[in-house]
Amino acid sequence: MKISNLTKIYNSHLILDIENLNIDTTKIIGLTGSNGSGKSTLLRIISGIEKSTSGIVDLNISTKDISILLPEPMLLKRSVRKNFEFVLKNNGLMGEFEKRVKKSLNYSGLNESFLDKKYYELSSGQTVRVAFALIIAIKNRLILLDEPTNSVDLQTARLFSKAIKELNLKHNCGFIIASHDEKWLSILADENIFLYNGKVAKFEYKNVFETKNGKINFGKNLNYKIPFKETEKVAIDPSKITLEKIPSQDFYKGLLHSISLINKNTLLVKIKFGDYLLKCHSSKKLDLKTGDEIYFKIKDDAFEVI
Repeated sequence: MKISNLTKIYNSHLILDIENLNIDTTKIIGLTGSNGSGKSTLLRIISGIEKSTSGIVDLNISTKDISILLPEPMLLKRSVRKNFEFVLKNNGLMGEFEKRVKKSLNYSGLNESFLDKKYYELSSGQTVRVAFALIIAIKNRLILLDEPTNSVDLQTARLFSKAIKELNLKHNCGFIIASHDEKWLSILADENIFLYNGKVAKFEYKNVFETKNGKINFGKNLNYKIPFKETEKVAIDPSKITLEKIPSQDFYKGLLHSISLINKNTLLVKIKFGDYLLKCHSSKKLDLKTGDEIYFKIKDDAFEVI
């Protein structure tokens, strides 16, 4: 899929402004960014349920081969069974009803007893699980998921991951998934797209700081000199921050706030520096505990003017 000069304007506000973006629709793609970054709008435009203000989305498939799961899905006002019948009949798949329904319900952590439940008997979490099951029962070539784990527990999120991986590997279904559940998505995604204020970013803007006179003021009389003077705000690439356990030349001292696993090769290290938390990615094992001193240096090419 190739996106060119795509814009979306709501009430005179520019929501999306994507100059050029190529997406491999055969992979599992993670779409991340803060609230208001344009993730949901982009998914809706790709699916065809919303139009862009300008620009081109050059799909390599028909919109009929695209499914989308919205953050607060609504079922038809009938039983779960009737919802499945409607979806499968419209896609010419009624001959495989039993097989597809049983499999998709299992992937969602539900059993066939749910088929006789009415839509109003389901909790919000169960509604999401049924909606997810409906989507994967079709096995479209491209499946768009907008915050799929919002209303479900950890066990269900893991079941969703298993379903997504199997559909991708065995049935050639591609996925674009927008989620604030960073740990869940980072383990699952083959590639990530980062949005910030409607634009595609080179990395996820987790470290965003205001600047003055070529410095970031972290508070408590702690200033960090940056390679730009005439700018008001920068983002720091967390993968371009070097960490050490012992003092080193040109390194700054902070306190270890937390360490968590992003994926099997990368740690998310949060450092308390002045009044702020600096987020870093590291592949190096750190034999440290919360509150220990840790030393860091930010590479010159880690800064992005925003």
